[in-house]
Amino acid sequence: MSDSPYEAYLARAGAILGSVEVGGYGKYQGRLVKKLTSAEFGERWHQYQATKQQYDQILEQGDTVNDAIVQLLKEHASELLIDE
Repeated sequence: MSDSPYEAYLARAGAILGSVEVGGYGKYQGRLVKKLTSAEFGERWHQYQATKQQYDQILEQGDTVNDAIVQLLKEHASELLIDE
């Protein structure tokens, strides 16, 4: 098990994107995605976590989920190579 979210990301990136260097691009779920630096990952990870928390709160409250939130969550997950 990885010690940090970035290490887990690098493991996923290696398995999914192969030998793509950090800063390079590869295909994931039909999209072109960049293999992120640690700083880029940190920013995107924070955005993903905030959006996921908002999404989970909406579901917990039984409110209607806005399609824009779902799309944003999918985009963030795709950038981080997370299956949503």
